[in-house]
Amino acid sequence: MNWKKIAAAVSFATMIPTAAFAHGELWYDATSHLPQFKKIVVYPIRGLDGTFKIDENETSEIYQANDYFDKRFVRKLNIKTIPLGSSLKEDKEIRVDDEKYKSLYNNFSSEKDRAATVTSVTASNGYIIPHINLDQLEPHRSPAKTLSVQMKSWTEETGGPDGYRTYDVQNWNVSHTVPAQDLMLYHMGIDYNMYDREGKKIMTYRNAEHTYGDKYGGVIGVITGLFGGKPSKALRPDRYRVEVFKSIVDEFRKDFKDIQDNFKDNKKKNRISKTIGFKGINLPSNIGGDEYSLKSVYFTMKDLAFKFTDVDIDYSGNGKAKYFVQGTISRYSLDRQWIDPYVTLNNKLVREEKSDWYDSKGNKHTKKIKKYKTEIVDHHGYWKYTATVGGTFNLVDSNGNILVSHSSIETDDKAADACRHLMKDFYGKVNSYLTGK
Repeated sequence: MNWKKIAAAVSFATMIPTAAFAHGELWYDATSHLPQFKKIVVYPIRGLDGTFKIDENETSEIYQANDYFDKRFVRKLNIKTIPLGSSLKEDKEIRVDDEKYKSLYNNFSSEKDRAATVTSVTASNGYIIPHINLDQLEPHRSPAKTLSVQMKSWTEETGGPDGYRTYDVQNWNVSHTVPAQDLMLYHMGIDYNMYDREGKKIMTYRNAEHTYGDKYGGVIGVITGLFGGKPSKALRPDRYRVEVFKSIVDEFRKDFKDIQDNFKDNKKKNRISKTIGFKGINLPSNIGGDEYSLKSVYFTMKDLAFKFTDVDIDYSGNGKAKYFVQGTISRYSLDRQWIDPYVTLNNKLVREEKSDWYDSKGNKHTKKIKKYKTEIVDHHGYWKYTATVGGTFNLVDSNGNILVSHSSIETDDKAADACRHLMKDFYGKVNSYLTGK
């Protein structure tokens, strides 16, 4: 695959929409009219082995995943879909000739051939294929760790003759052991490719989640189920996989919704008579051959130029821009770091006393005395994921003179977000320079 040609194609085909594309690595083609699509075919999920996963059992994990993905479009994005992965009851009534849809599952020699069949059978604007590229359970153990912890006790008095006061403060150290804990780290990644009626790829999107399951109600059920004992029904391993899948799909739906909304909003933005063009980005070797990261970075460069500046944007390179953006991404990575077991301290109310007293004028008051003591809260060790993007972006004139420069290293939970932080700050400086604000 010729990545230089892809980079050039991305450079000319990145679209203008704006707003919070803040989760996965997104790119789409300006010439496709994607925000205006009204009808698409939703293919079943492709598994790690590349085959489509289909199950007619409505209680199965595969069916639920396919069904959920389709519903994100139908109910949230107002797009008519033909779901090939889940035969919903209402669809069964509509599909009077179900045989014609079977041809869409053929082994096509190219997406062009698949698109020809999709178009002739469904007359849709295009089709989307979700693909699970990462599905892994990582059992591991947080070891026991003994720590020296400084404890504290004290008394607080309020409402007494002396007002608020603290006394009887005591500090001491204890040796405390955070117990070992069996853990399960779940990894799931999904990419999406959308094609038009001619089989041309018009959108790529990739997202992943690395989680212990705390956002799904805790990890105890999962841990218990995989290491012995009776698991919680809601968090048994198969159900847990579906919940992570749904979370990633929801993020994709939000970004796709932004594509639709911003297509309308962008027409309303007033621009000053200055134009920015693009000279490209130098990229680190780890993403130079990665289609999803490569396209996402180019998309972000142009998307944020539109969002955070008030000037015209020359996307194709065929205009008469007098200013150009050029950049270097020196680091684009997702790294993980082991966090050792640790403790935090909570303030525990041990005892409370109340007593009445009278001042010199005979007014009644209530004095409160509260005795506090710290208590230890254990935290097991865990793997922490941090995305880091660093680089330098410049605004130059037609002679190559640097007018605005910005360098920084940004972190977030995902690389696409960190990249946006870097470019957002750069375009803030660019806008100030070009508008005189």
